Amino acid sequence: MHDPLALPSTHRSTVAFDVLAAGLFGLLTIPAQTRESTFAAGVTAVIALAIAVRNLSPSTMIGLALGTAAVQVATLQIALLGAIGYAPLFAVAGSHPDPRVRRGSLAVGGVGVPIAGAVLPATFPDGTSVFYPVLLGITGAAVVVLGGWTFGFTRYQRRSVEQARVAETVAELERRRLLELYDEQAERSRLARDMHDVVAHSLAVVIAQAEGARFVLASSPETADEALGVIAGTAREALGEVRDVLHELRRDDTPPRADAAERARLVDRMRAAGMTLTVEETGDPESAEPAAVQAAHRILTEALTNVLKHGDLTRPVVVRHDWRDGTSMTVRNAVAAASRPPSTAPGAGHGILGMGERAAAVGGTLRSGPTDDGWALEFTAPPARKGAPS
Repeated sequence: MHDPLALPSTHRSTVAFDVLAAGLFGLLTIPAQTRESTFAAGVTAVIALAIAVRNLSPSTMIGLALGTAAVQVATLQIALLGAIGYAPLFAVAGSHPDPRVRRGSLAVGGVGVPIAGAVLPATFPDGTSVFYPVLLGITGAAVVVLGGWTFGFTRYQRRSVEQARVAETVAELERRRLLELYDEQAERSRLARDMHDVVAHSLAVVIAQAEGARFVLASSPETADEALGVIAGTAREALGEVRDVLHELRRDDTPPRADAAERARLVDRMRAAGMTLTVEETGDPESAEPAAVQAAHRILTEALTNVLKHGDLTRPVVVRHDWRDGTSMTVRNAVAAASRPPSTAPGAGHGILGMGERAAAVGGTLRSGPTDDGWALEFTAPPARKGAPS
């Protein structure tokens, strides 16, 4: 049965660490508690079990912790060494993303500390004074319970700040991408207007001159000849203007080469957002097609943005560039268990579609899909044509 308080992505390594910690805790404390009493040894064993399942099943952990605490208070028998195990339990509760768990565990700890101070003197029946046992109980309980909770809450706060920073970085990247799209659309509109002006004006002149020449061809050959000259001149000027517009259009589709400094800035931004990024580069990017280098940079920007949104940032992201025979790039990352793959996440299809269009624009191909351990994206483009300007 699924635990409603279970974390969305609990790695096997985390569960294995909890089991190992519980085993070591039990190995060090249960034998000593056995010499004290079988009851204390049993309570310590249950606390060790709670440590083993603290991340896998927080509900079970909470039930075992409350149960052992209630039994010790009811019987006035305290397993002193076993009680140390409450520290890692409260640490998990203090770092839990559900505010009800955090607040509830803090309230339990606040009530439990004075109760522990009141019950502890019962473990010293021969004592003449209860002041020092009460003081020892309150102090020890506060260190174990509230200290463990504070440690966990500090981890939660640090994680929340990091997640907010990542969200801010994603929002900034999205804003930049929208501004780029706006600029591209504005440039396309300007080029469309230029093309319309050139073609409409030139065709209007050509049509008018052609109609006039047709009517005066028989009666005034000189006037017809002048009209034909105007038509030829207008057509030449229009052809030159259309070539200029097309040149700008090609230049818009093939922006200047993304240099090493720009790629380094992208990597630094992602690492600053909390991503563990490994970049491997083979060959010289100067030998590759400039348009393909630019497309690879744009695709990498979009791919890393998707990793920030849907990836598991606790696992490294590996980027490999190969410039030896054309342009080849792969991006591999783990996917967070609580997130759907980029291809199925709302709105993400537009990003992958855009990456595919960029790859196709330079004669390349793009493949993206799930793997056994996460997600992989592969982009390839042919080498630069011999004699082509670089």
